[in-house]
Amino acid sequence: MIIDPNNRLFDRVPDIFTSPYPGADVYADKAFETLMQRHQGKDQQTIGAAILSQAGAQAWNQATQMLWKTKATIAGDLLGDVWSKVAWVNPKTDAIAGILAEVPFALTTDPALLVGAMANVALDLALNAVSAIPVAGWIIGIVVGIGRALAGLFKGLLKDGSASPDERARLPWGRYNRDIDQEWVRTFIKIDAAGVDWTPMFAPPTDAIPWQLLDGVDQDDSKRMLGQVLAPFANKTVAYNGMYGCLPGTFRVAGLLQHRGRPQPPVEDLRFYNDGTIIQQYGDFTQTGDFFPALQQLAGTTWQQIAAGGPDAYKVDCMKLEKLWRDWFSALYTSAMEQGYGTYLLQYLAREVHGEWRLGASASGILSPAATDWEPVPLVTPGTFKDGALATPKSRTTCLYTDAMVNGARVTSGDMGRRWSRDAKTGEFIAPPRSSWAGREGHLCVPWPPGDLLLSKYRRADDAIITPAVRAVAQLQRSRLSRSLDCAYVRPIAVGDRPAYAAFADNPSLRDHCIDMRKRLLKHPGRMQVEYETVRQVDPEYADALRQAGVPTTAIQRAAAKMKFAGTAANEPLDPRQPPPVRPLPLQGGLPFDPNPDDGQAGRRWLGPAVLGGAALVTAISVAVGVTRSRRSSIHT
Repeated sequence: MIIDPNNRLFDRVPDIFTSPYPGADVYADKAFETLMQRHQGKDQQTIGAAILSQAGAQAWNQATQMLWKTKATIAGDLLGDVWSKVAWVNPKTDAIAGILAEVPFALTTDPALLVGAMANVALDLALNAVSAIPVAGWIIGIVVGIGRALAGLFKGLLKDGSASPDERARLPWGRYNRDIDQEWVRTFIKIDAAGVDWTPMFAPPTDAIPWQLLDGVDQDDSKRMLGQVLAPFANKTVAYNGMYGCLPGTFRVAGLLQHRGRPQPPVEDLRFYNDGTIIQQYGDFTQTGDFFPALQQLAGTTWQQIAAGGPDAYKVDCMKLEKLWRDWFSALYTSAMEQGYGTYLLQYLAREVHGEWRLGASASGILSPAATDWEPVPLVTPGTFKDGALATPKSRTTCLYTDAMVNGARVTSGDMGRRWSRDAKTGEFIAPPRSSWAGREGHLCVPWPPGDLLLSKYRRADDAIITPAVRAVAQLQRSRLSRSLDCAYVRPIAVGDRPAYAAFADNPSLRDHCIDMRKRLLKHPGRMQVEYETVRQVDPEYADALRQAGVPTTAIQRAAAKMKFAGTAANEPLDPRQPPPVRPLPLQGGLPFDPNPDDGQAGRRWLGPAVLGGAALVTAISVAVGVTRSRRSSIHT
């Protein structure tokens, strides 16, 4: 069905999406820089982090509103019973509620307050009604994480005064680019969302060709280097293909991989080999797709609409997506390993944490040991893809050297590490013996790889995250064609100038199955429940066949027919041999900027369970949501 664009429910929906995140021009604004560093409240949050967290929440709110307006006023495949759960007018307050409500997000980084603002206008309830997995908590976790991360980009020098975040965390060839992020969102909600092929949003952003490591060059100053960039280059140009790069089943976007060196730390923080040379540390690794926050939020919620079933579920070509991502990751993994850039791959391996698969870990700031021939010892090896562990049994050590604790501070004990050796025949790296100071009172062993990385298991990201998500939707598509009325609300073949839905493009088996279910529906009692108005918008020819089969053509007639056929065979599936859909998969991928902070545990305190993703996030905010709901009256009465 088509909703009148002048409907009151759209009164608060913007005409065009504008990212509220600050752009690169603010770097030159010293007043803004100072504002970003101010602290407020008992938790001493920075004004900058609060501004950007609020901005992220508003960006998602506006983009989601616009997406649903496009679906309701242009797409035509929006069912009436779904629309009633998306947006409505609260009869007690005469205010718009649900997804189209304007959420009064507070200026804060407190996840509970931000989720509470969503609950006050029943936005979380509306999301739950149209999503396979509750996403409100994930959205708030993302906006808080991104707010913290972007605040670090926009504020002044780091505490050691040696380098600014602008120098350390910038994207390749430029700063955070609000315009690019904004245009991706605008394109989807104004163009793609109105159509029946959402596959490009969830397809890789570059061609599946070998990746190379080249110097990143500042787009504003070609003489200024921005570290090194691992990307699929063709003639020194990134082989972009026009797709969005959003990873199915996640709130993540795939981007290039960047490494930027760090200034040498103070002498007291250095550690040495026994030959007097410094044990080097890795610089900062960045998965640049994390710098598209508006796109991340929109894509993550859109995938959950797809995974919930209904017409949206058929707007992705699952066979195509699975192959595209398989080829893309194979090109990345193979070329990086062959060229000796395995450590970069930590950003693009799936890492198991508390029962969920997150996208990537970070080697930023950790030790980068070397052998006697000065070759760096790799973290990611061919064995990682087989047994899921970093390094190799022979290259790991539980005690490279020891530190000491003095007055609560960790300092050098004078113990020095030794370099790795190499097997003369195989070239395998062999770790030195454990430090002779290991186990002595007051001495703390420094292992390699670090324990938090070594204890995790790693897999290909497509195997652990993407392929399961895509296959779950593929199974959902076939199952719902057999056990729901979906076959009436999608086009398995083109009708006039309107194309077939994407799911059927490269899948003749699914297309034939849909056509068969349509034939069955014409004789099935369940046809009396079909929303004729929506079918007429999607496929007038099939709507005419339904009308001739006695299907009610108005809501009043349909209500009478539902009462007449209640409890009869009308509720039986079209093809009972097809099993029902499996339970929706939990969200995977973790949160963008679920950071491994440079300054260790102190920098992780702000995370708490509230923004670490998955079940921990839901648990952390459930009390806040419950309290908020208990204070408001039901808006459905």
